[in-house]
Amino acid sequence: MLNIQTRQEGTASVVSIQGKVNFEVTAQLRDVIRETVATAQPKLLVINLEGVSFIDSSGLGLLVAARNSVDKSGGKLHLACLPAPVKKTFDQTNLTNYFSIFATEQDALRGA
Repeated sequence: MLNIQTRQEGTASVVSIQGKVNFEVTAQLRDVIRETVATAQPKLLVINLEGVSFIDSSGLGLLVAARNSVDKSGGKLHLACLPAPVKKTFDQTNLTNYFSIFATEQDALRGA
């Protein structure tokens, strides 16, 4: 089961995820991200992955699509708090350099 929480931080939107991000839940997460971007039109979208224990290729593809969508609307997407197994997946797929990844949510919000 996937737990997704969203909130606004000024002109930024934060999506916090807990659970396994796999094919079974990708549509749910995609819908939340799309709704957040369409409704809030954030200049910055932060996706906090601290509670994610696993991410598969469908989850990675969703994050790539989300970044492309946010880029097209003139915003930025930052990832925060990647647990070691998730970070390893990003490293193995060479996506570490594609995303702006931050150690903490506050760093991601500041863009530090």
